Amino acid sequence: MVKYQFIMGKSEFLIKTMSTIAYCHDRFAPLSETTISPMDRGFLFGEGIYEVIPVYNGRPFCLEEHLDRLNAGLQAIQMSSPYSHEKWTEILTTLVSKNGMGDQCLYLQITRGADVIRDPLFSALTPTIFAMSYPKPKPTKALLSNGLKVTTVSDLRWKNCQVKATSRLAYVLMYNEAKAMGFDEGIIMNTGYALEGTSSNFFVVRHGVLYTPPKSNQILSGITRDRVLLLAEKNKIPYRENKISERELLKADEIWITSSIRGIVPVLTLGTQAVGQGTPGPLWERMWDLYAADIINVSVPVPS
Repeated sequence: MVKYQFIMGKSEFLIKTMSTIAYCHDRFAPLSETTISPMDRGFLFGEGIYEVIPVYNGRPFCLEEHLDRLNAGLQAIQMSSPYSHEKWTEILTTLVSKNGMGDQCLYLQITRGADVIRDPLFSALTPTIFAMSYPKPKPTKALLSNGLKVTTVSDLRWKNCQVKATSRLAYVLMYNEAKAMGFDEGIIMNTGYALEGTSSNFFVVRHGVLYTPPKSNQILSGITRDRVLLLAEKNKIPYRENKISERELLKADEIWITSSIRGIVPVLTLGTQAVGQGTPGPLWERMWDLYAADIINVSVPVPS
């Protein structure tokens, strides 16, 4: 029996003690019975790739995009995906089904595997595949309208931030720095420019135009970030992928935080300063409605 605590922005969700099914070592079993070797390179070196995938109405949202990013991350650390997209889809949808369908959070992690000694040199190993899912209500407009308090933090990361690696120490330190100051998230600053959140991407709105930093090795390109840009293009909302200075951040009419689990959350304060009017802005309102409709369109099966 395992107890989970999940925090989303200001709102804390305590998932009651429950028995959940996990996938590990090519089998489904209760999480409480799942074991991974202490010689696993994910434990010893943080050497692995992971994805966090929202599940709505029993269907993983943007699964193809998450699997594409998973493959890119594995290639970046000189690994190949153990399975095809079709096999992954079979495994993950089965896991979701075993854990009760509905709305969930799905976590998938792949490491290079367990070795016989602690050796930094790569060797031919069987990858360790671990996946779990647990109930997670879909975000709602009413809840997200409460917004977030955000501050800036100095960059502590390595130079391949586009790789969604399991070694998250720098992000953990920056997130805890922001939390210790009483904020919900930190926006990472490097040489005067805002890059991303400690566990999110971000957007600013200025004079009706949506801005976000361009893809590079300095940010993890989020699935929700890309979805927002796709919705903006489809709905003729002007947007730019530009570098964003601290001054431009401070002068934004709106700021949003985006991630697969959070969705699109308005930032109401940056440090001690209100963002815009200190309330969710009109472009966030429009984008959230488009995104919520997108969730419904993608997650509801088409009648045969």
